[in-house]
Amino acid sequence: MSSKAPVLTPDLIQVLKIFLGSALGIVVLLSFFDGYRANNTGKDRSFQAADADRLFFVNLRSIHYDREIRQEADMELFRHGKRSKFDTIPRFFPALLLPYKKYESYLFFELEGADYPIQIQAKLAEGDQLIQIPFELSGNTAHKSLGEQLWPLLQQKASFKLLVEEKEYPLWQTESEKEVLKTVLTDYFRILNQPQP
Repeated sequence: MSSKAPVLTPDLIQVLKIFLGSALGIVVLLSFFDGYRANNTGKDRSFQAADADRLFFVNLRSIHYDREIRQEADMELFRHGKRSKFDTIPRFFPALLLPYKKYESYLFFELEGADYPIQIQAKLAEGDQLIQIPFELSGNTAHKSLGEQLWPLLQQKASFKLLVEEKEYPLWQTESEKEVLKTVLTDYFRILNQPQP
């Protein structure tokens, strides 16, 4: 081989163009699917809350809540300070749970004055459509799912009833009660840094 022979021949340049172009195309294509990576940790990340979001709630939003410390469960329970308090009829309001040792947050609907199972009946403001939402005391996913189901109904200005053992009770009847419910759900989804459903 002579010393004057070019290293980058036209054939080699063509091969490099094809190789580098296809590699760059694959990288760009895969970058669109970055959010679809497999979660191989075995952890449920749907309740994970970042430090900044938790601090925002604790430092700024928690002044609207009654705080209860549960030492036995290593968590703080936050109930909205303006929730209605009735002794004669069942009530059903959400609370926020923030564990000390986990970077997570949970929504928990508290039922007082009745027993599970219950149903929430929603009547949409437009038309006579009734929506039945059955609910039993169960895990964190069910409580979060209930919050996600209630949010669009609140936006549609639905009226609600609580059905317990075939008896109907008013539920979130006043605008004040609905605003409390909206506030708690908004704060919860903000802690999780998730868009509202």
